[in-house]
Amino acid sequence: MKIAIFSDTFPPQVDGVSSVASQLAESLLDRGNEVLVVTISKNGHRESGRQSPERYEIIHLPSLPAPVYSGYRVTLPIRQASRKLKKFYPDVIHTHTPFSVGWEAVQSAKKLGVPLVGTHHTFYDHYLKHVKVNFQWAKKFTWKIMVNYYNHCDMVLSPTQSLADTLIKYGLKSPSEILSNPVNTDLFDSLSRGEKSEEKKKLGLKGKSFVYMGRVSYEKSIDQVIKAFAIISKKIPDVKLAIIGDGPEKRPLEILADNLGLEERVIFTGFLYGEKLAKTLGANEVFVTASKSENMPISVLEAMAAGLPVIGARALGIPEIIKDNENGFLVPPDNTEEMAEKMMELIGEDALLDRFSSASRNLSMKYAREKIAEKHEKIYQSLIESRL
Repeated sequence: MKIAIFSDTFPPQVDGVSSVASQLAESLLDRGNEVLVVTISKNGHRESGRQSPERYEIIHLPSLPAPVYSGYRVTLPIRQASRKLKKFYPDVIHTHTPFSVGWEAVQSAKKLGVPLVGTHHTFYDHYLKHVKVNFQWAKKFTWKIMVNYYNHCDMVLSPTQSLADTLIKYGLKSPSEILSNPVNTDLFDSLSRGEKSEEKKKLGLKGKSFVYMGRVSYEKSIDQVIKAFAIISKKIPDVKLAIIGDGPEKRPLEILADNLGLEERVIFTGFLYGEKLAKTLGANEVFVTASKSENMPISVLEAMAAGLPVIGARALGIPEIIKDNENGFLVPPDNTEEMAEKMMELIGEDALLDRFSSASRNLSMKYAREKIAEKHEKIYQSLIESRL
């Protein structure tokens, strides 16, 4: 098949949607398909990407900085990709974002007469604080815009039931299916004890450690993780917390850590990539997230693939990934005391840690990107055949 993937974010941009779109492109190629990607240029013009662009063509659309969300860019949906797409002539178009590039996908699918698949990745209403309109009316309006967009698709995919149910609640009419996000289970494999020990030395981790990975922004509630860590750091010598990633909240969180006397015990690594990311993640014992805005975060899937137990907030899509008391613990949102209790329980019992670690790795295998790509192919083929 020939598949055109449209996404407003794509490597080297670092976020969950970017990771899903690029992993899908790679795994579809591995399975013998032809792939073309349409995305936004980070600097307004063409640039090299991190994801082996020589394997498939990437059309970088001219762009401008997004006026209300730092680090992101937008383009004008004026059919800029049409000429290139005519030459490639995809069997199906798959859009991953309902923004400017997403509308290019809608226009292109209509013009070429090919099926349009849309994946809705997240609860965008949780990001309204970034644009200073975090009000109830704005949340309803956001969902109205999202649903209007996805009603242009022939099939809507959602990684979790909770997100799919919300789309339907707000008026989604297009057919929809649940299809999980993929994870590279080969890259994020569990480290041996010797490898873990070596990586800990490189990071300056003497004892056991916790880790958060992802965008460092307000909606991730990383401050709650640091506050919970502050509680247990008084009771356990040498324990540390690694925060992998970057974003607008990094400096405020560094100040918070300093104010809590944790400047030597909270490590901010910045963005990491590929094998370095996998090894740094796997050097820790437990993954912790307090985010209340997650659908199916790639960071949690990667942590599970690395064999890490996961502690997360019982909110939105997280309970569909973390199996409470099997591969981790679910705690009430914003309850730092209970989060600290579960962190203490896991870090203090090696047998429990090993059991949860093994369960995480086993559970991650159902999200292996090869399996997810095969499911995408079946959906694409069904839509293509329905047009014959």
